Amino acid sequence: MKKIYSTIIIVSIFLLIVFWSFKNNSAIVKDGTYVLAETEKEPVTSPRVNISQEEIFFTYDVLSSYLIVGDYTIERDVLTMRTRDDKYKYVFQVADNKLIFKADESSEVKLLNNQLGIKITNNSVFKLVED
Repeated sequence: MKKIYSTIIIVSIFLLIVFWSFKNNSAIVKDGTYVLAETEKEPVTSPRVNISQEEIFFTYDVLSSYLIVGDYTIERDVLTMRTRDDKYKYVFQVADNKLIFKADESSEVKLLNNQLGIKITNNSVFKLVED
C-alpha cells in the first residue's frame, strides 16, 4: 500500500513539473508581417518585421542599403533577432500578435534622413497584419 501512495506522489510531482515547464515555455510568434502600429496606413514607408520559420527581416529605413536579415530566438516572451553578419541585435517583447521594440536592449535604430522615415522608439508596437 505504501508503494502505491509513493508512486502516486512521485507521478503527481512529475506531472506538476511537466505542466509548470509547459506553462513557462516560450511565447508563440506567428509567421507574417508586423507593421509599426501608428503607420499602418502608410504601407510603403512603414517600418516592419517579417517573420518566417527560417528567418526574420527588419525594415525601418527606406534609404538604407543594408538588408537587415537574420535569425531569431525566443525565450519566454522575448524575441531576439541577430543579423547574419552578427553586427546587429534587435529585441522585441512578444504579446498578443504584437512585437514591442526594446530599444534599450537593441542595436541603434537611426534613420539616414529623419524627414523620409518614421522614427522607432523604445516600446514601439508592431502589429501582425492579418490577410
